[in-house]
Amino acid sequence: MIQKKYLLQLILCFSISLGFSQNTIPSEKLDSNAWEIDNYLGFDNQNNQYGIKNNVIIKRSTTNFEYKNIGLGKITNIDFQNPLQIIVFYKDFNTVVLLDNQLNELKRIDFNLNPELIQLEAVGLSAQNQLWIYDGITNRIGLYNITNDHLKWISTPIKSGIKNYFSDYTFFYWIDHTNQLFTSSIYGTINTLGTIPKHDKMRLLSNSTVLYSYENEIYFYEITKERSSKIKLTENFVGNFFFKDGILAIFTQNIITNYKLILP
Repeated sequence: MIQKKYLLQLILCFSISLGFSQNTIPSEKLDSNAWEIDNYLGFDNQNNQYGIKNNVIIKRSTTNFEYKNIGLGKITNIDFQNPLQIIVFYKDFNTVVLLDNQLNELKRIDFNLNPELIQLEAVGLSAQNQLWIYDGITNRIGLYNITNDHLKWISTPIKSGIKNYFSDYTFFYWIDHTNQLFTSSIYGTINTLGTIPKHDKMRLLSNSTVLYSYENEIYFYEITKERSSKIKLTENFVGNFFFKDGILAIFTQNIITNYKLILP
């Protein structure tokens, strides 16, 4: 009887341990380096680092580059998925600036001058020399051609609004105010991907997976399975994070720490 009870306890402990391991993801610390900036943005496919200090964009590479434009107010968002064509969005002035790989200004687009009244709420780089835009007045998604300055609306009004957004060359993603994740193709086809947990910050990895931070912890979330797994880190996390090609970079108190992650 005692042996049977002991065996049951062992099985229970093993089950709890197994369940815990399924909900955590180990990480391997690679290195740390200091960078005195206000906000860490991440790194591109050439391992150049991007940050903001005093509303100035800084690109840290073999040679450092900077871009500042005091006249356009506070920087709202930066899209550097193409290091040769960096998109800087200034929401307060309804303006987008295009930069080259040395942060020289290539083009400035003032949407206040557009014949149609537009209030930009989201901007990102799309395919074929176009920009994703979201208009807060009509609540529509559009594609703006950088070459000929032609704007084409591709969606009907989005009723639930946009709380956060992400984009790549072929898809525009957004989270509404009920934490539902949606996507639109360049043809305007909209799909619902699922519900995202309550979070402080988030990065979209694919149609079915995200990384998000909540209460100073980082989690990997599988949307279709509705399952969160905590990322095990060696340091406390308070700040911003970025993930690309298996490397998780976290920024806390002017220190960037890189971890290697193997995600499911």
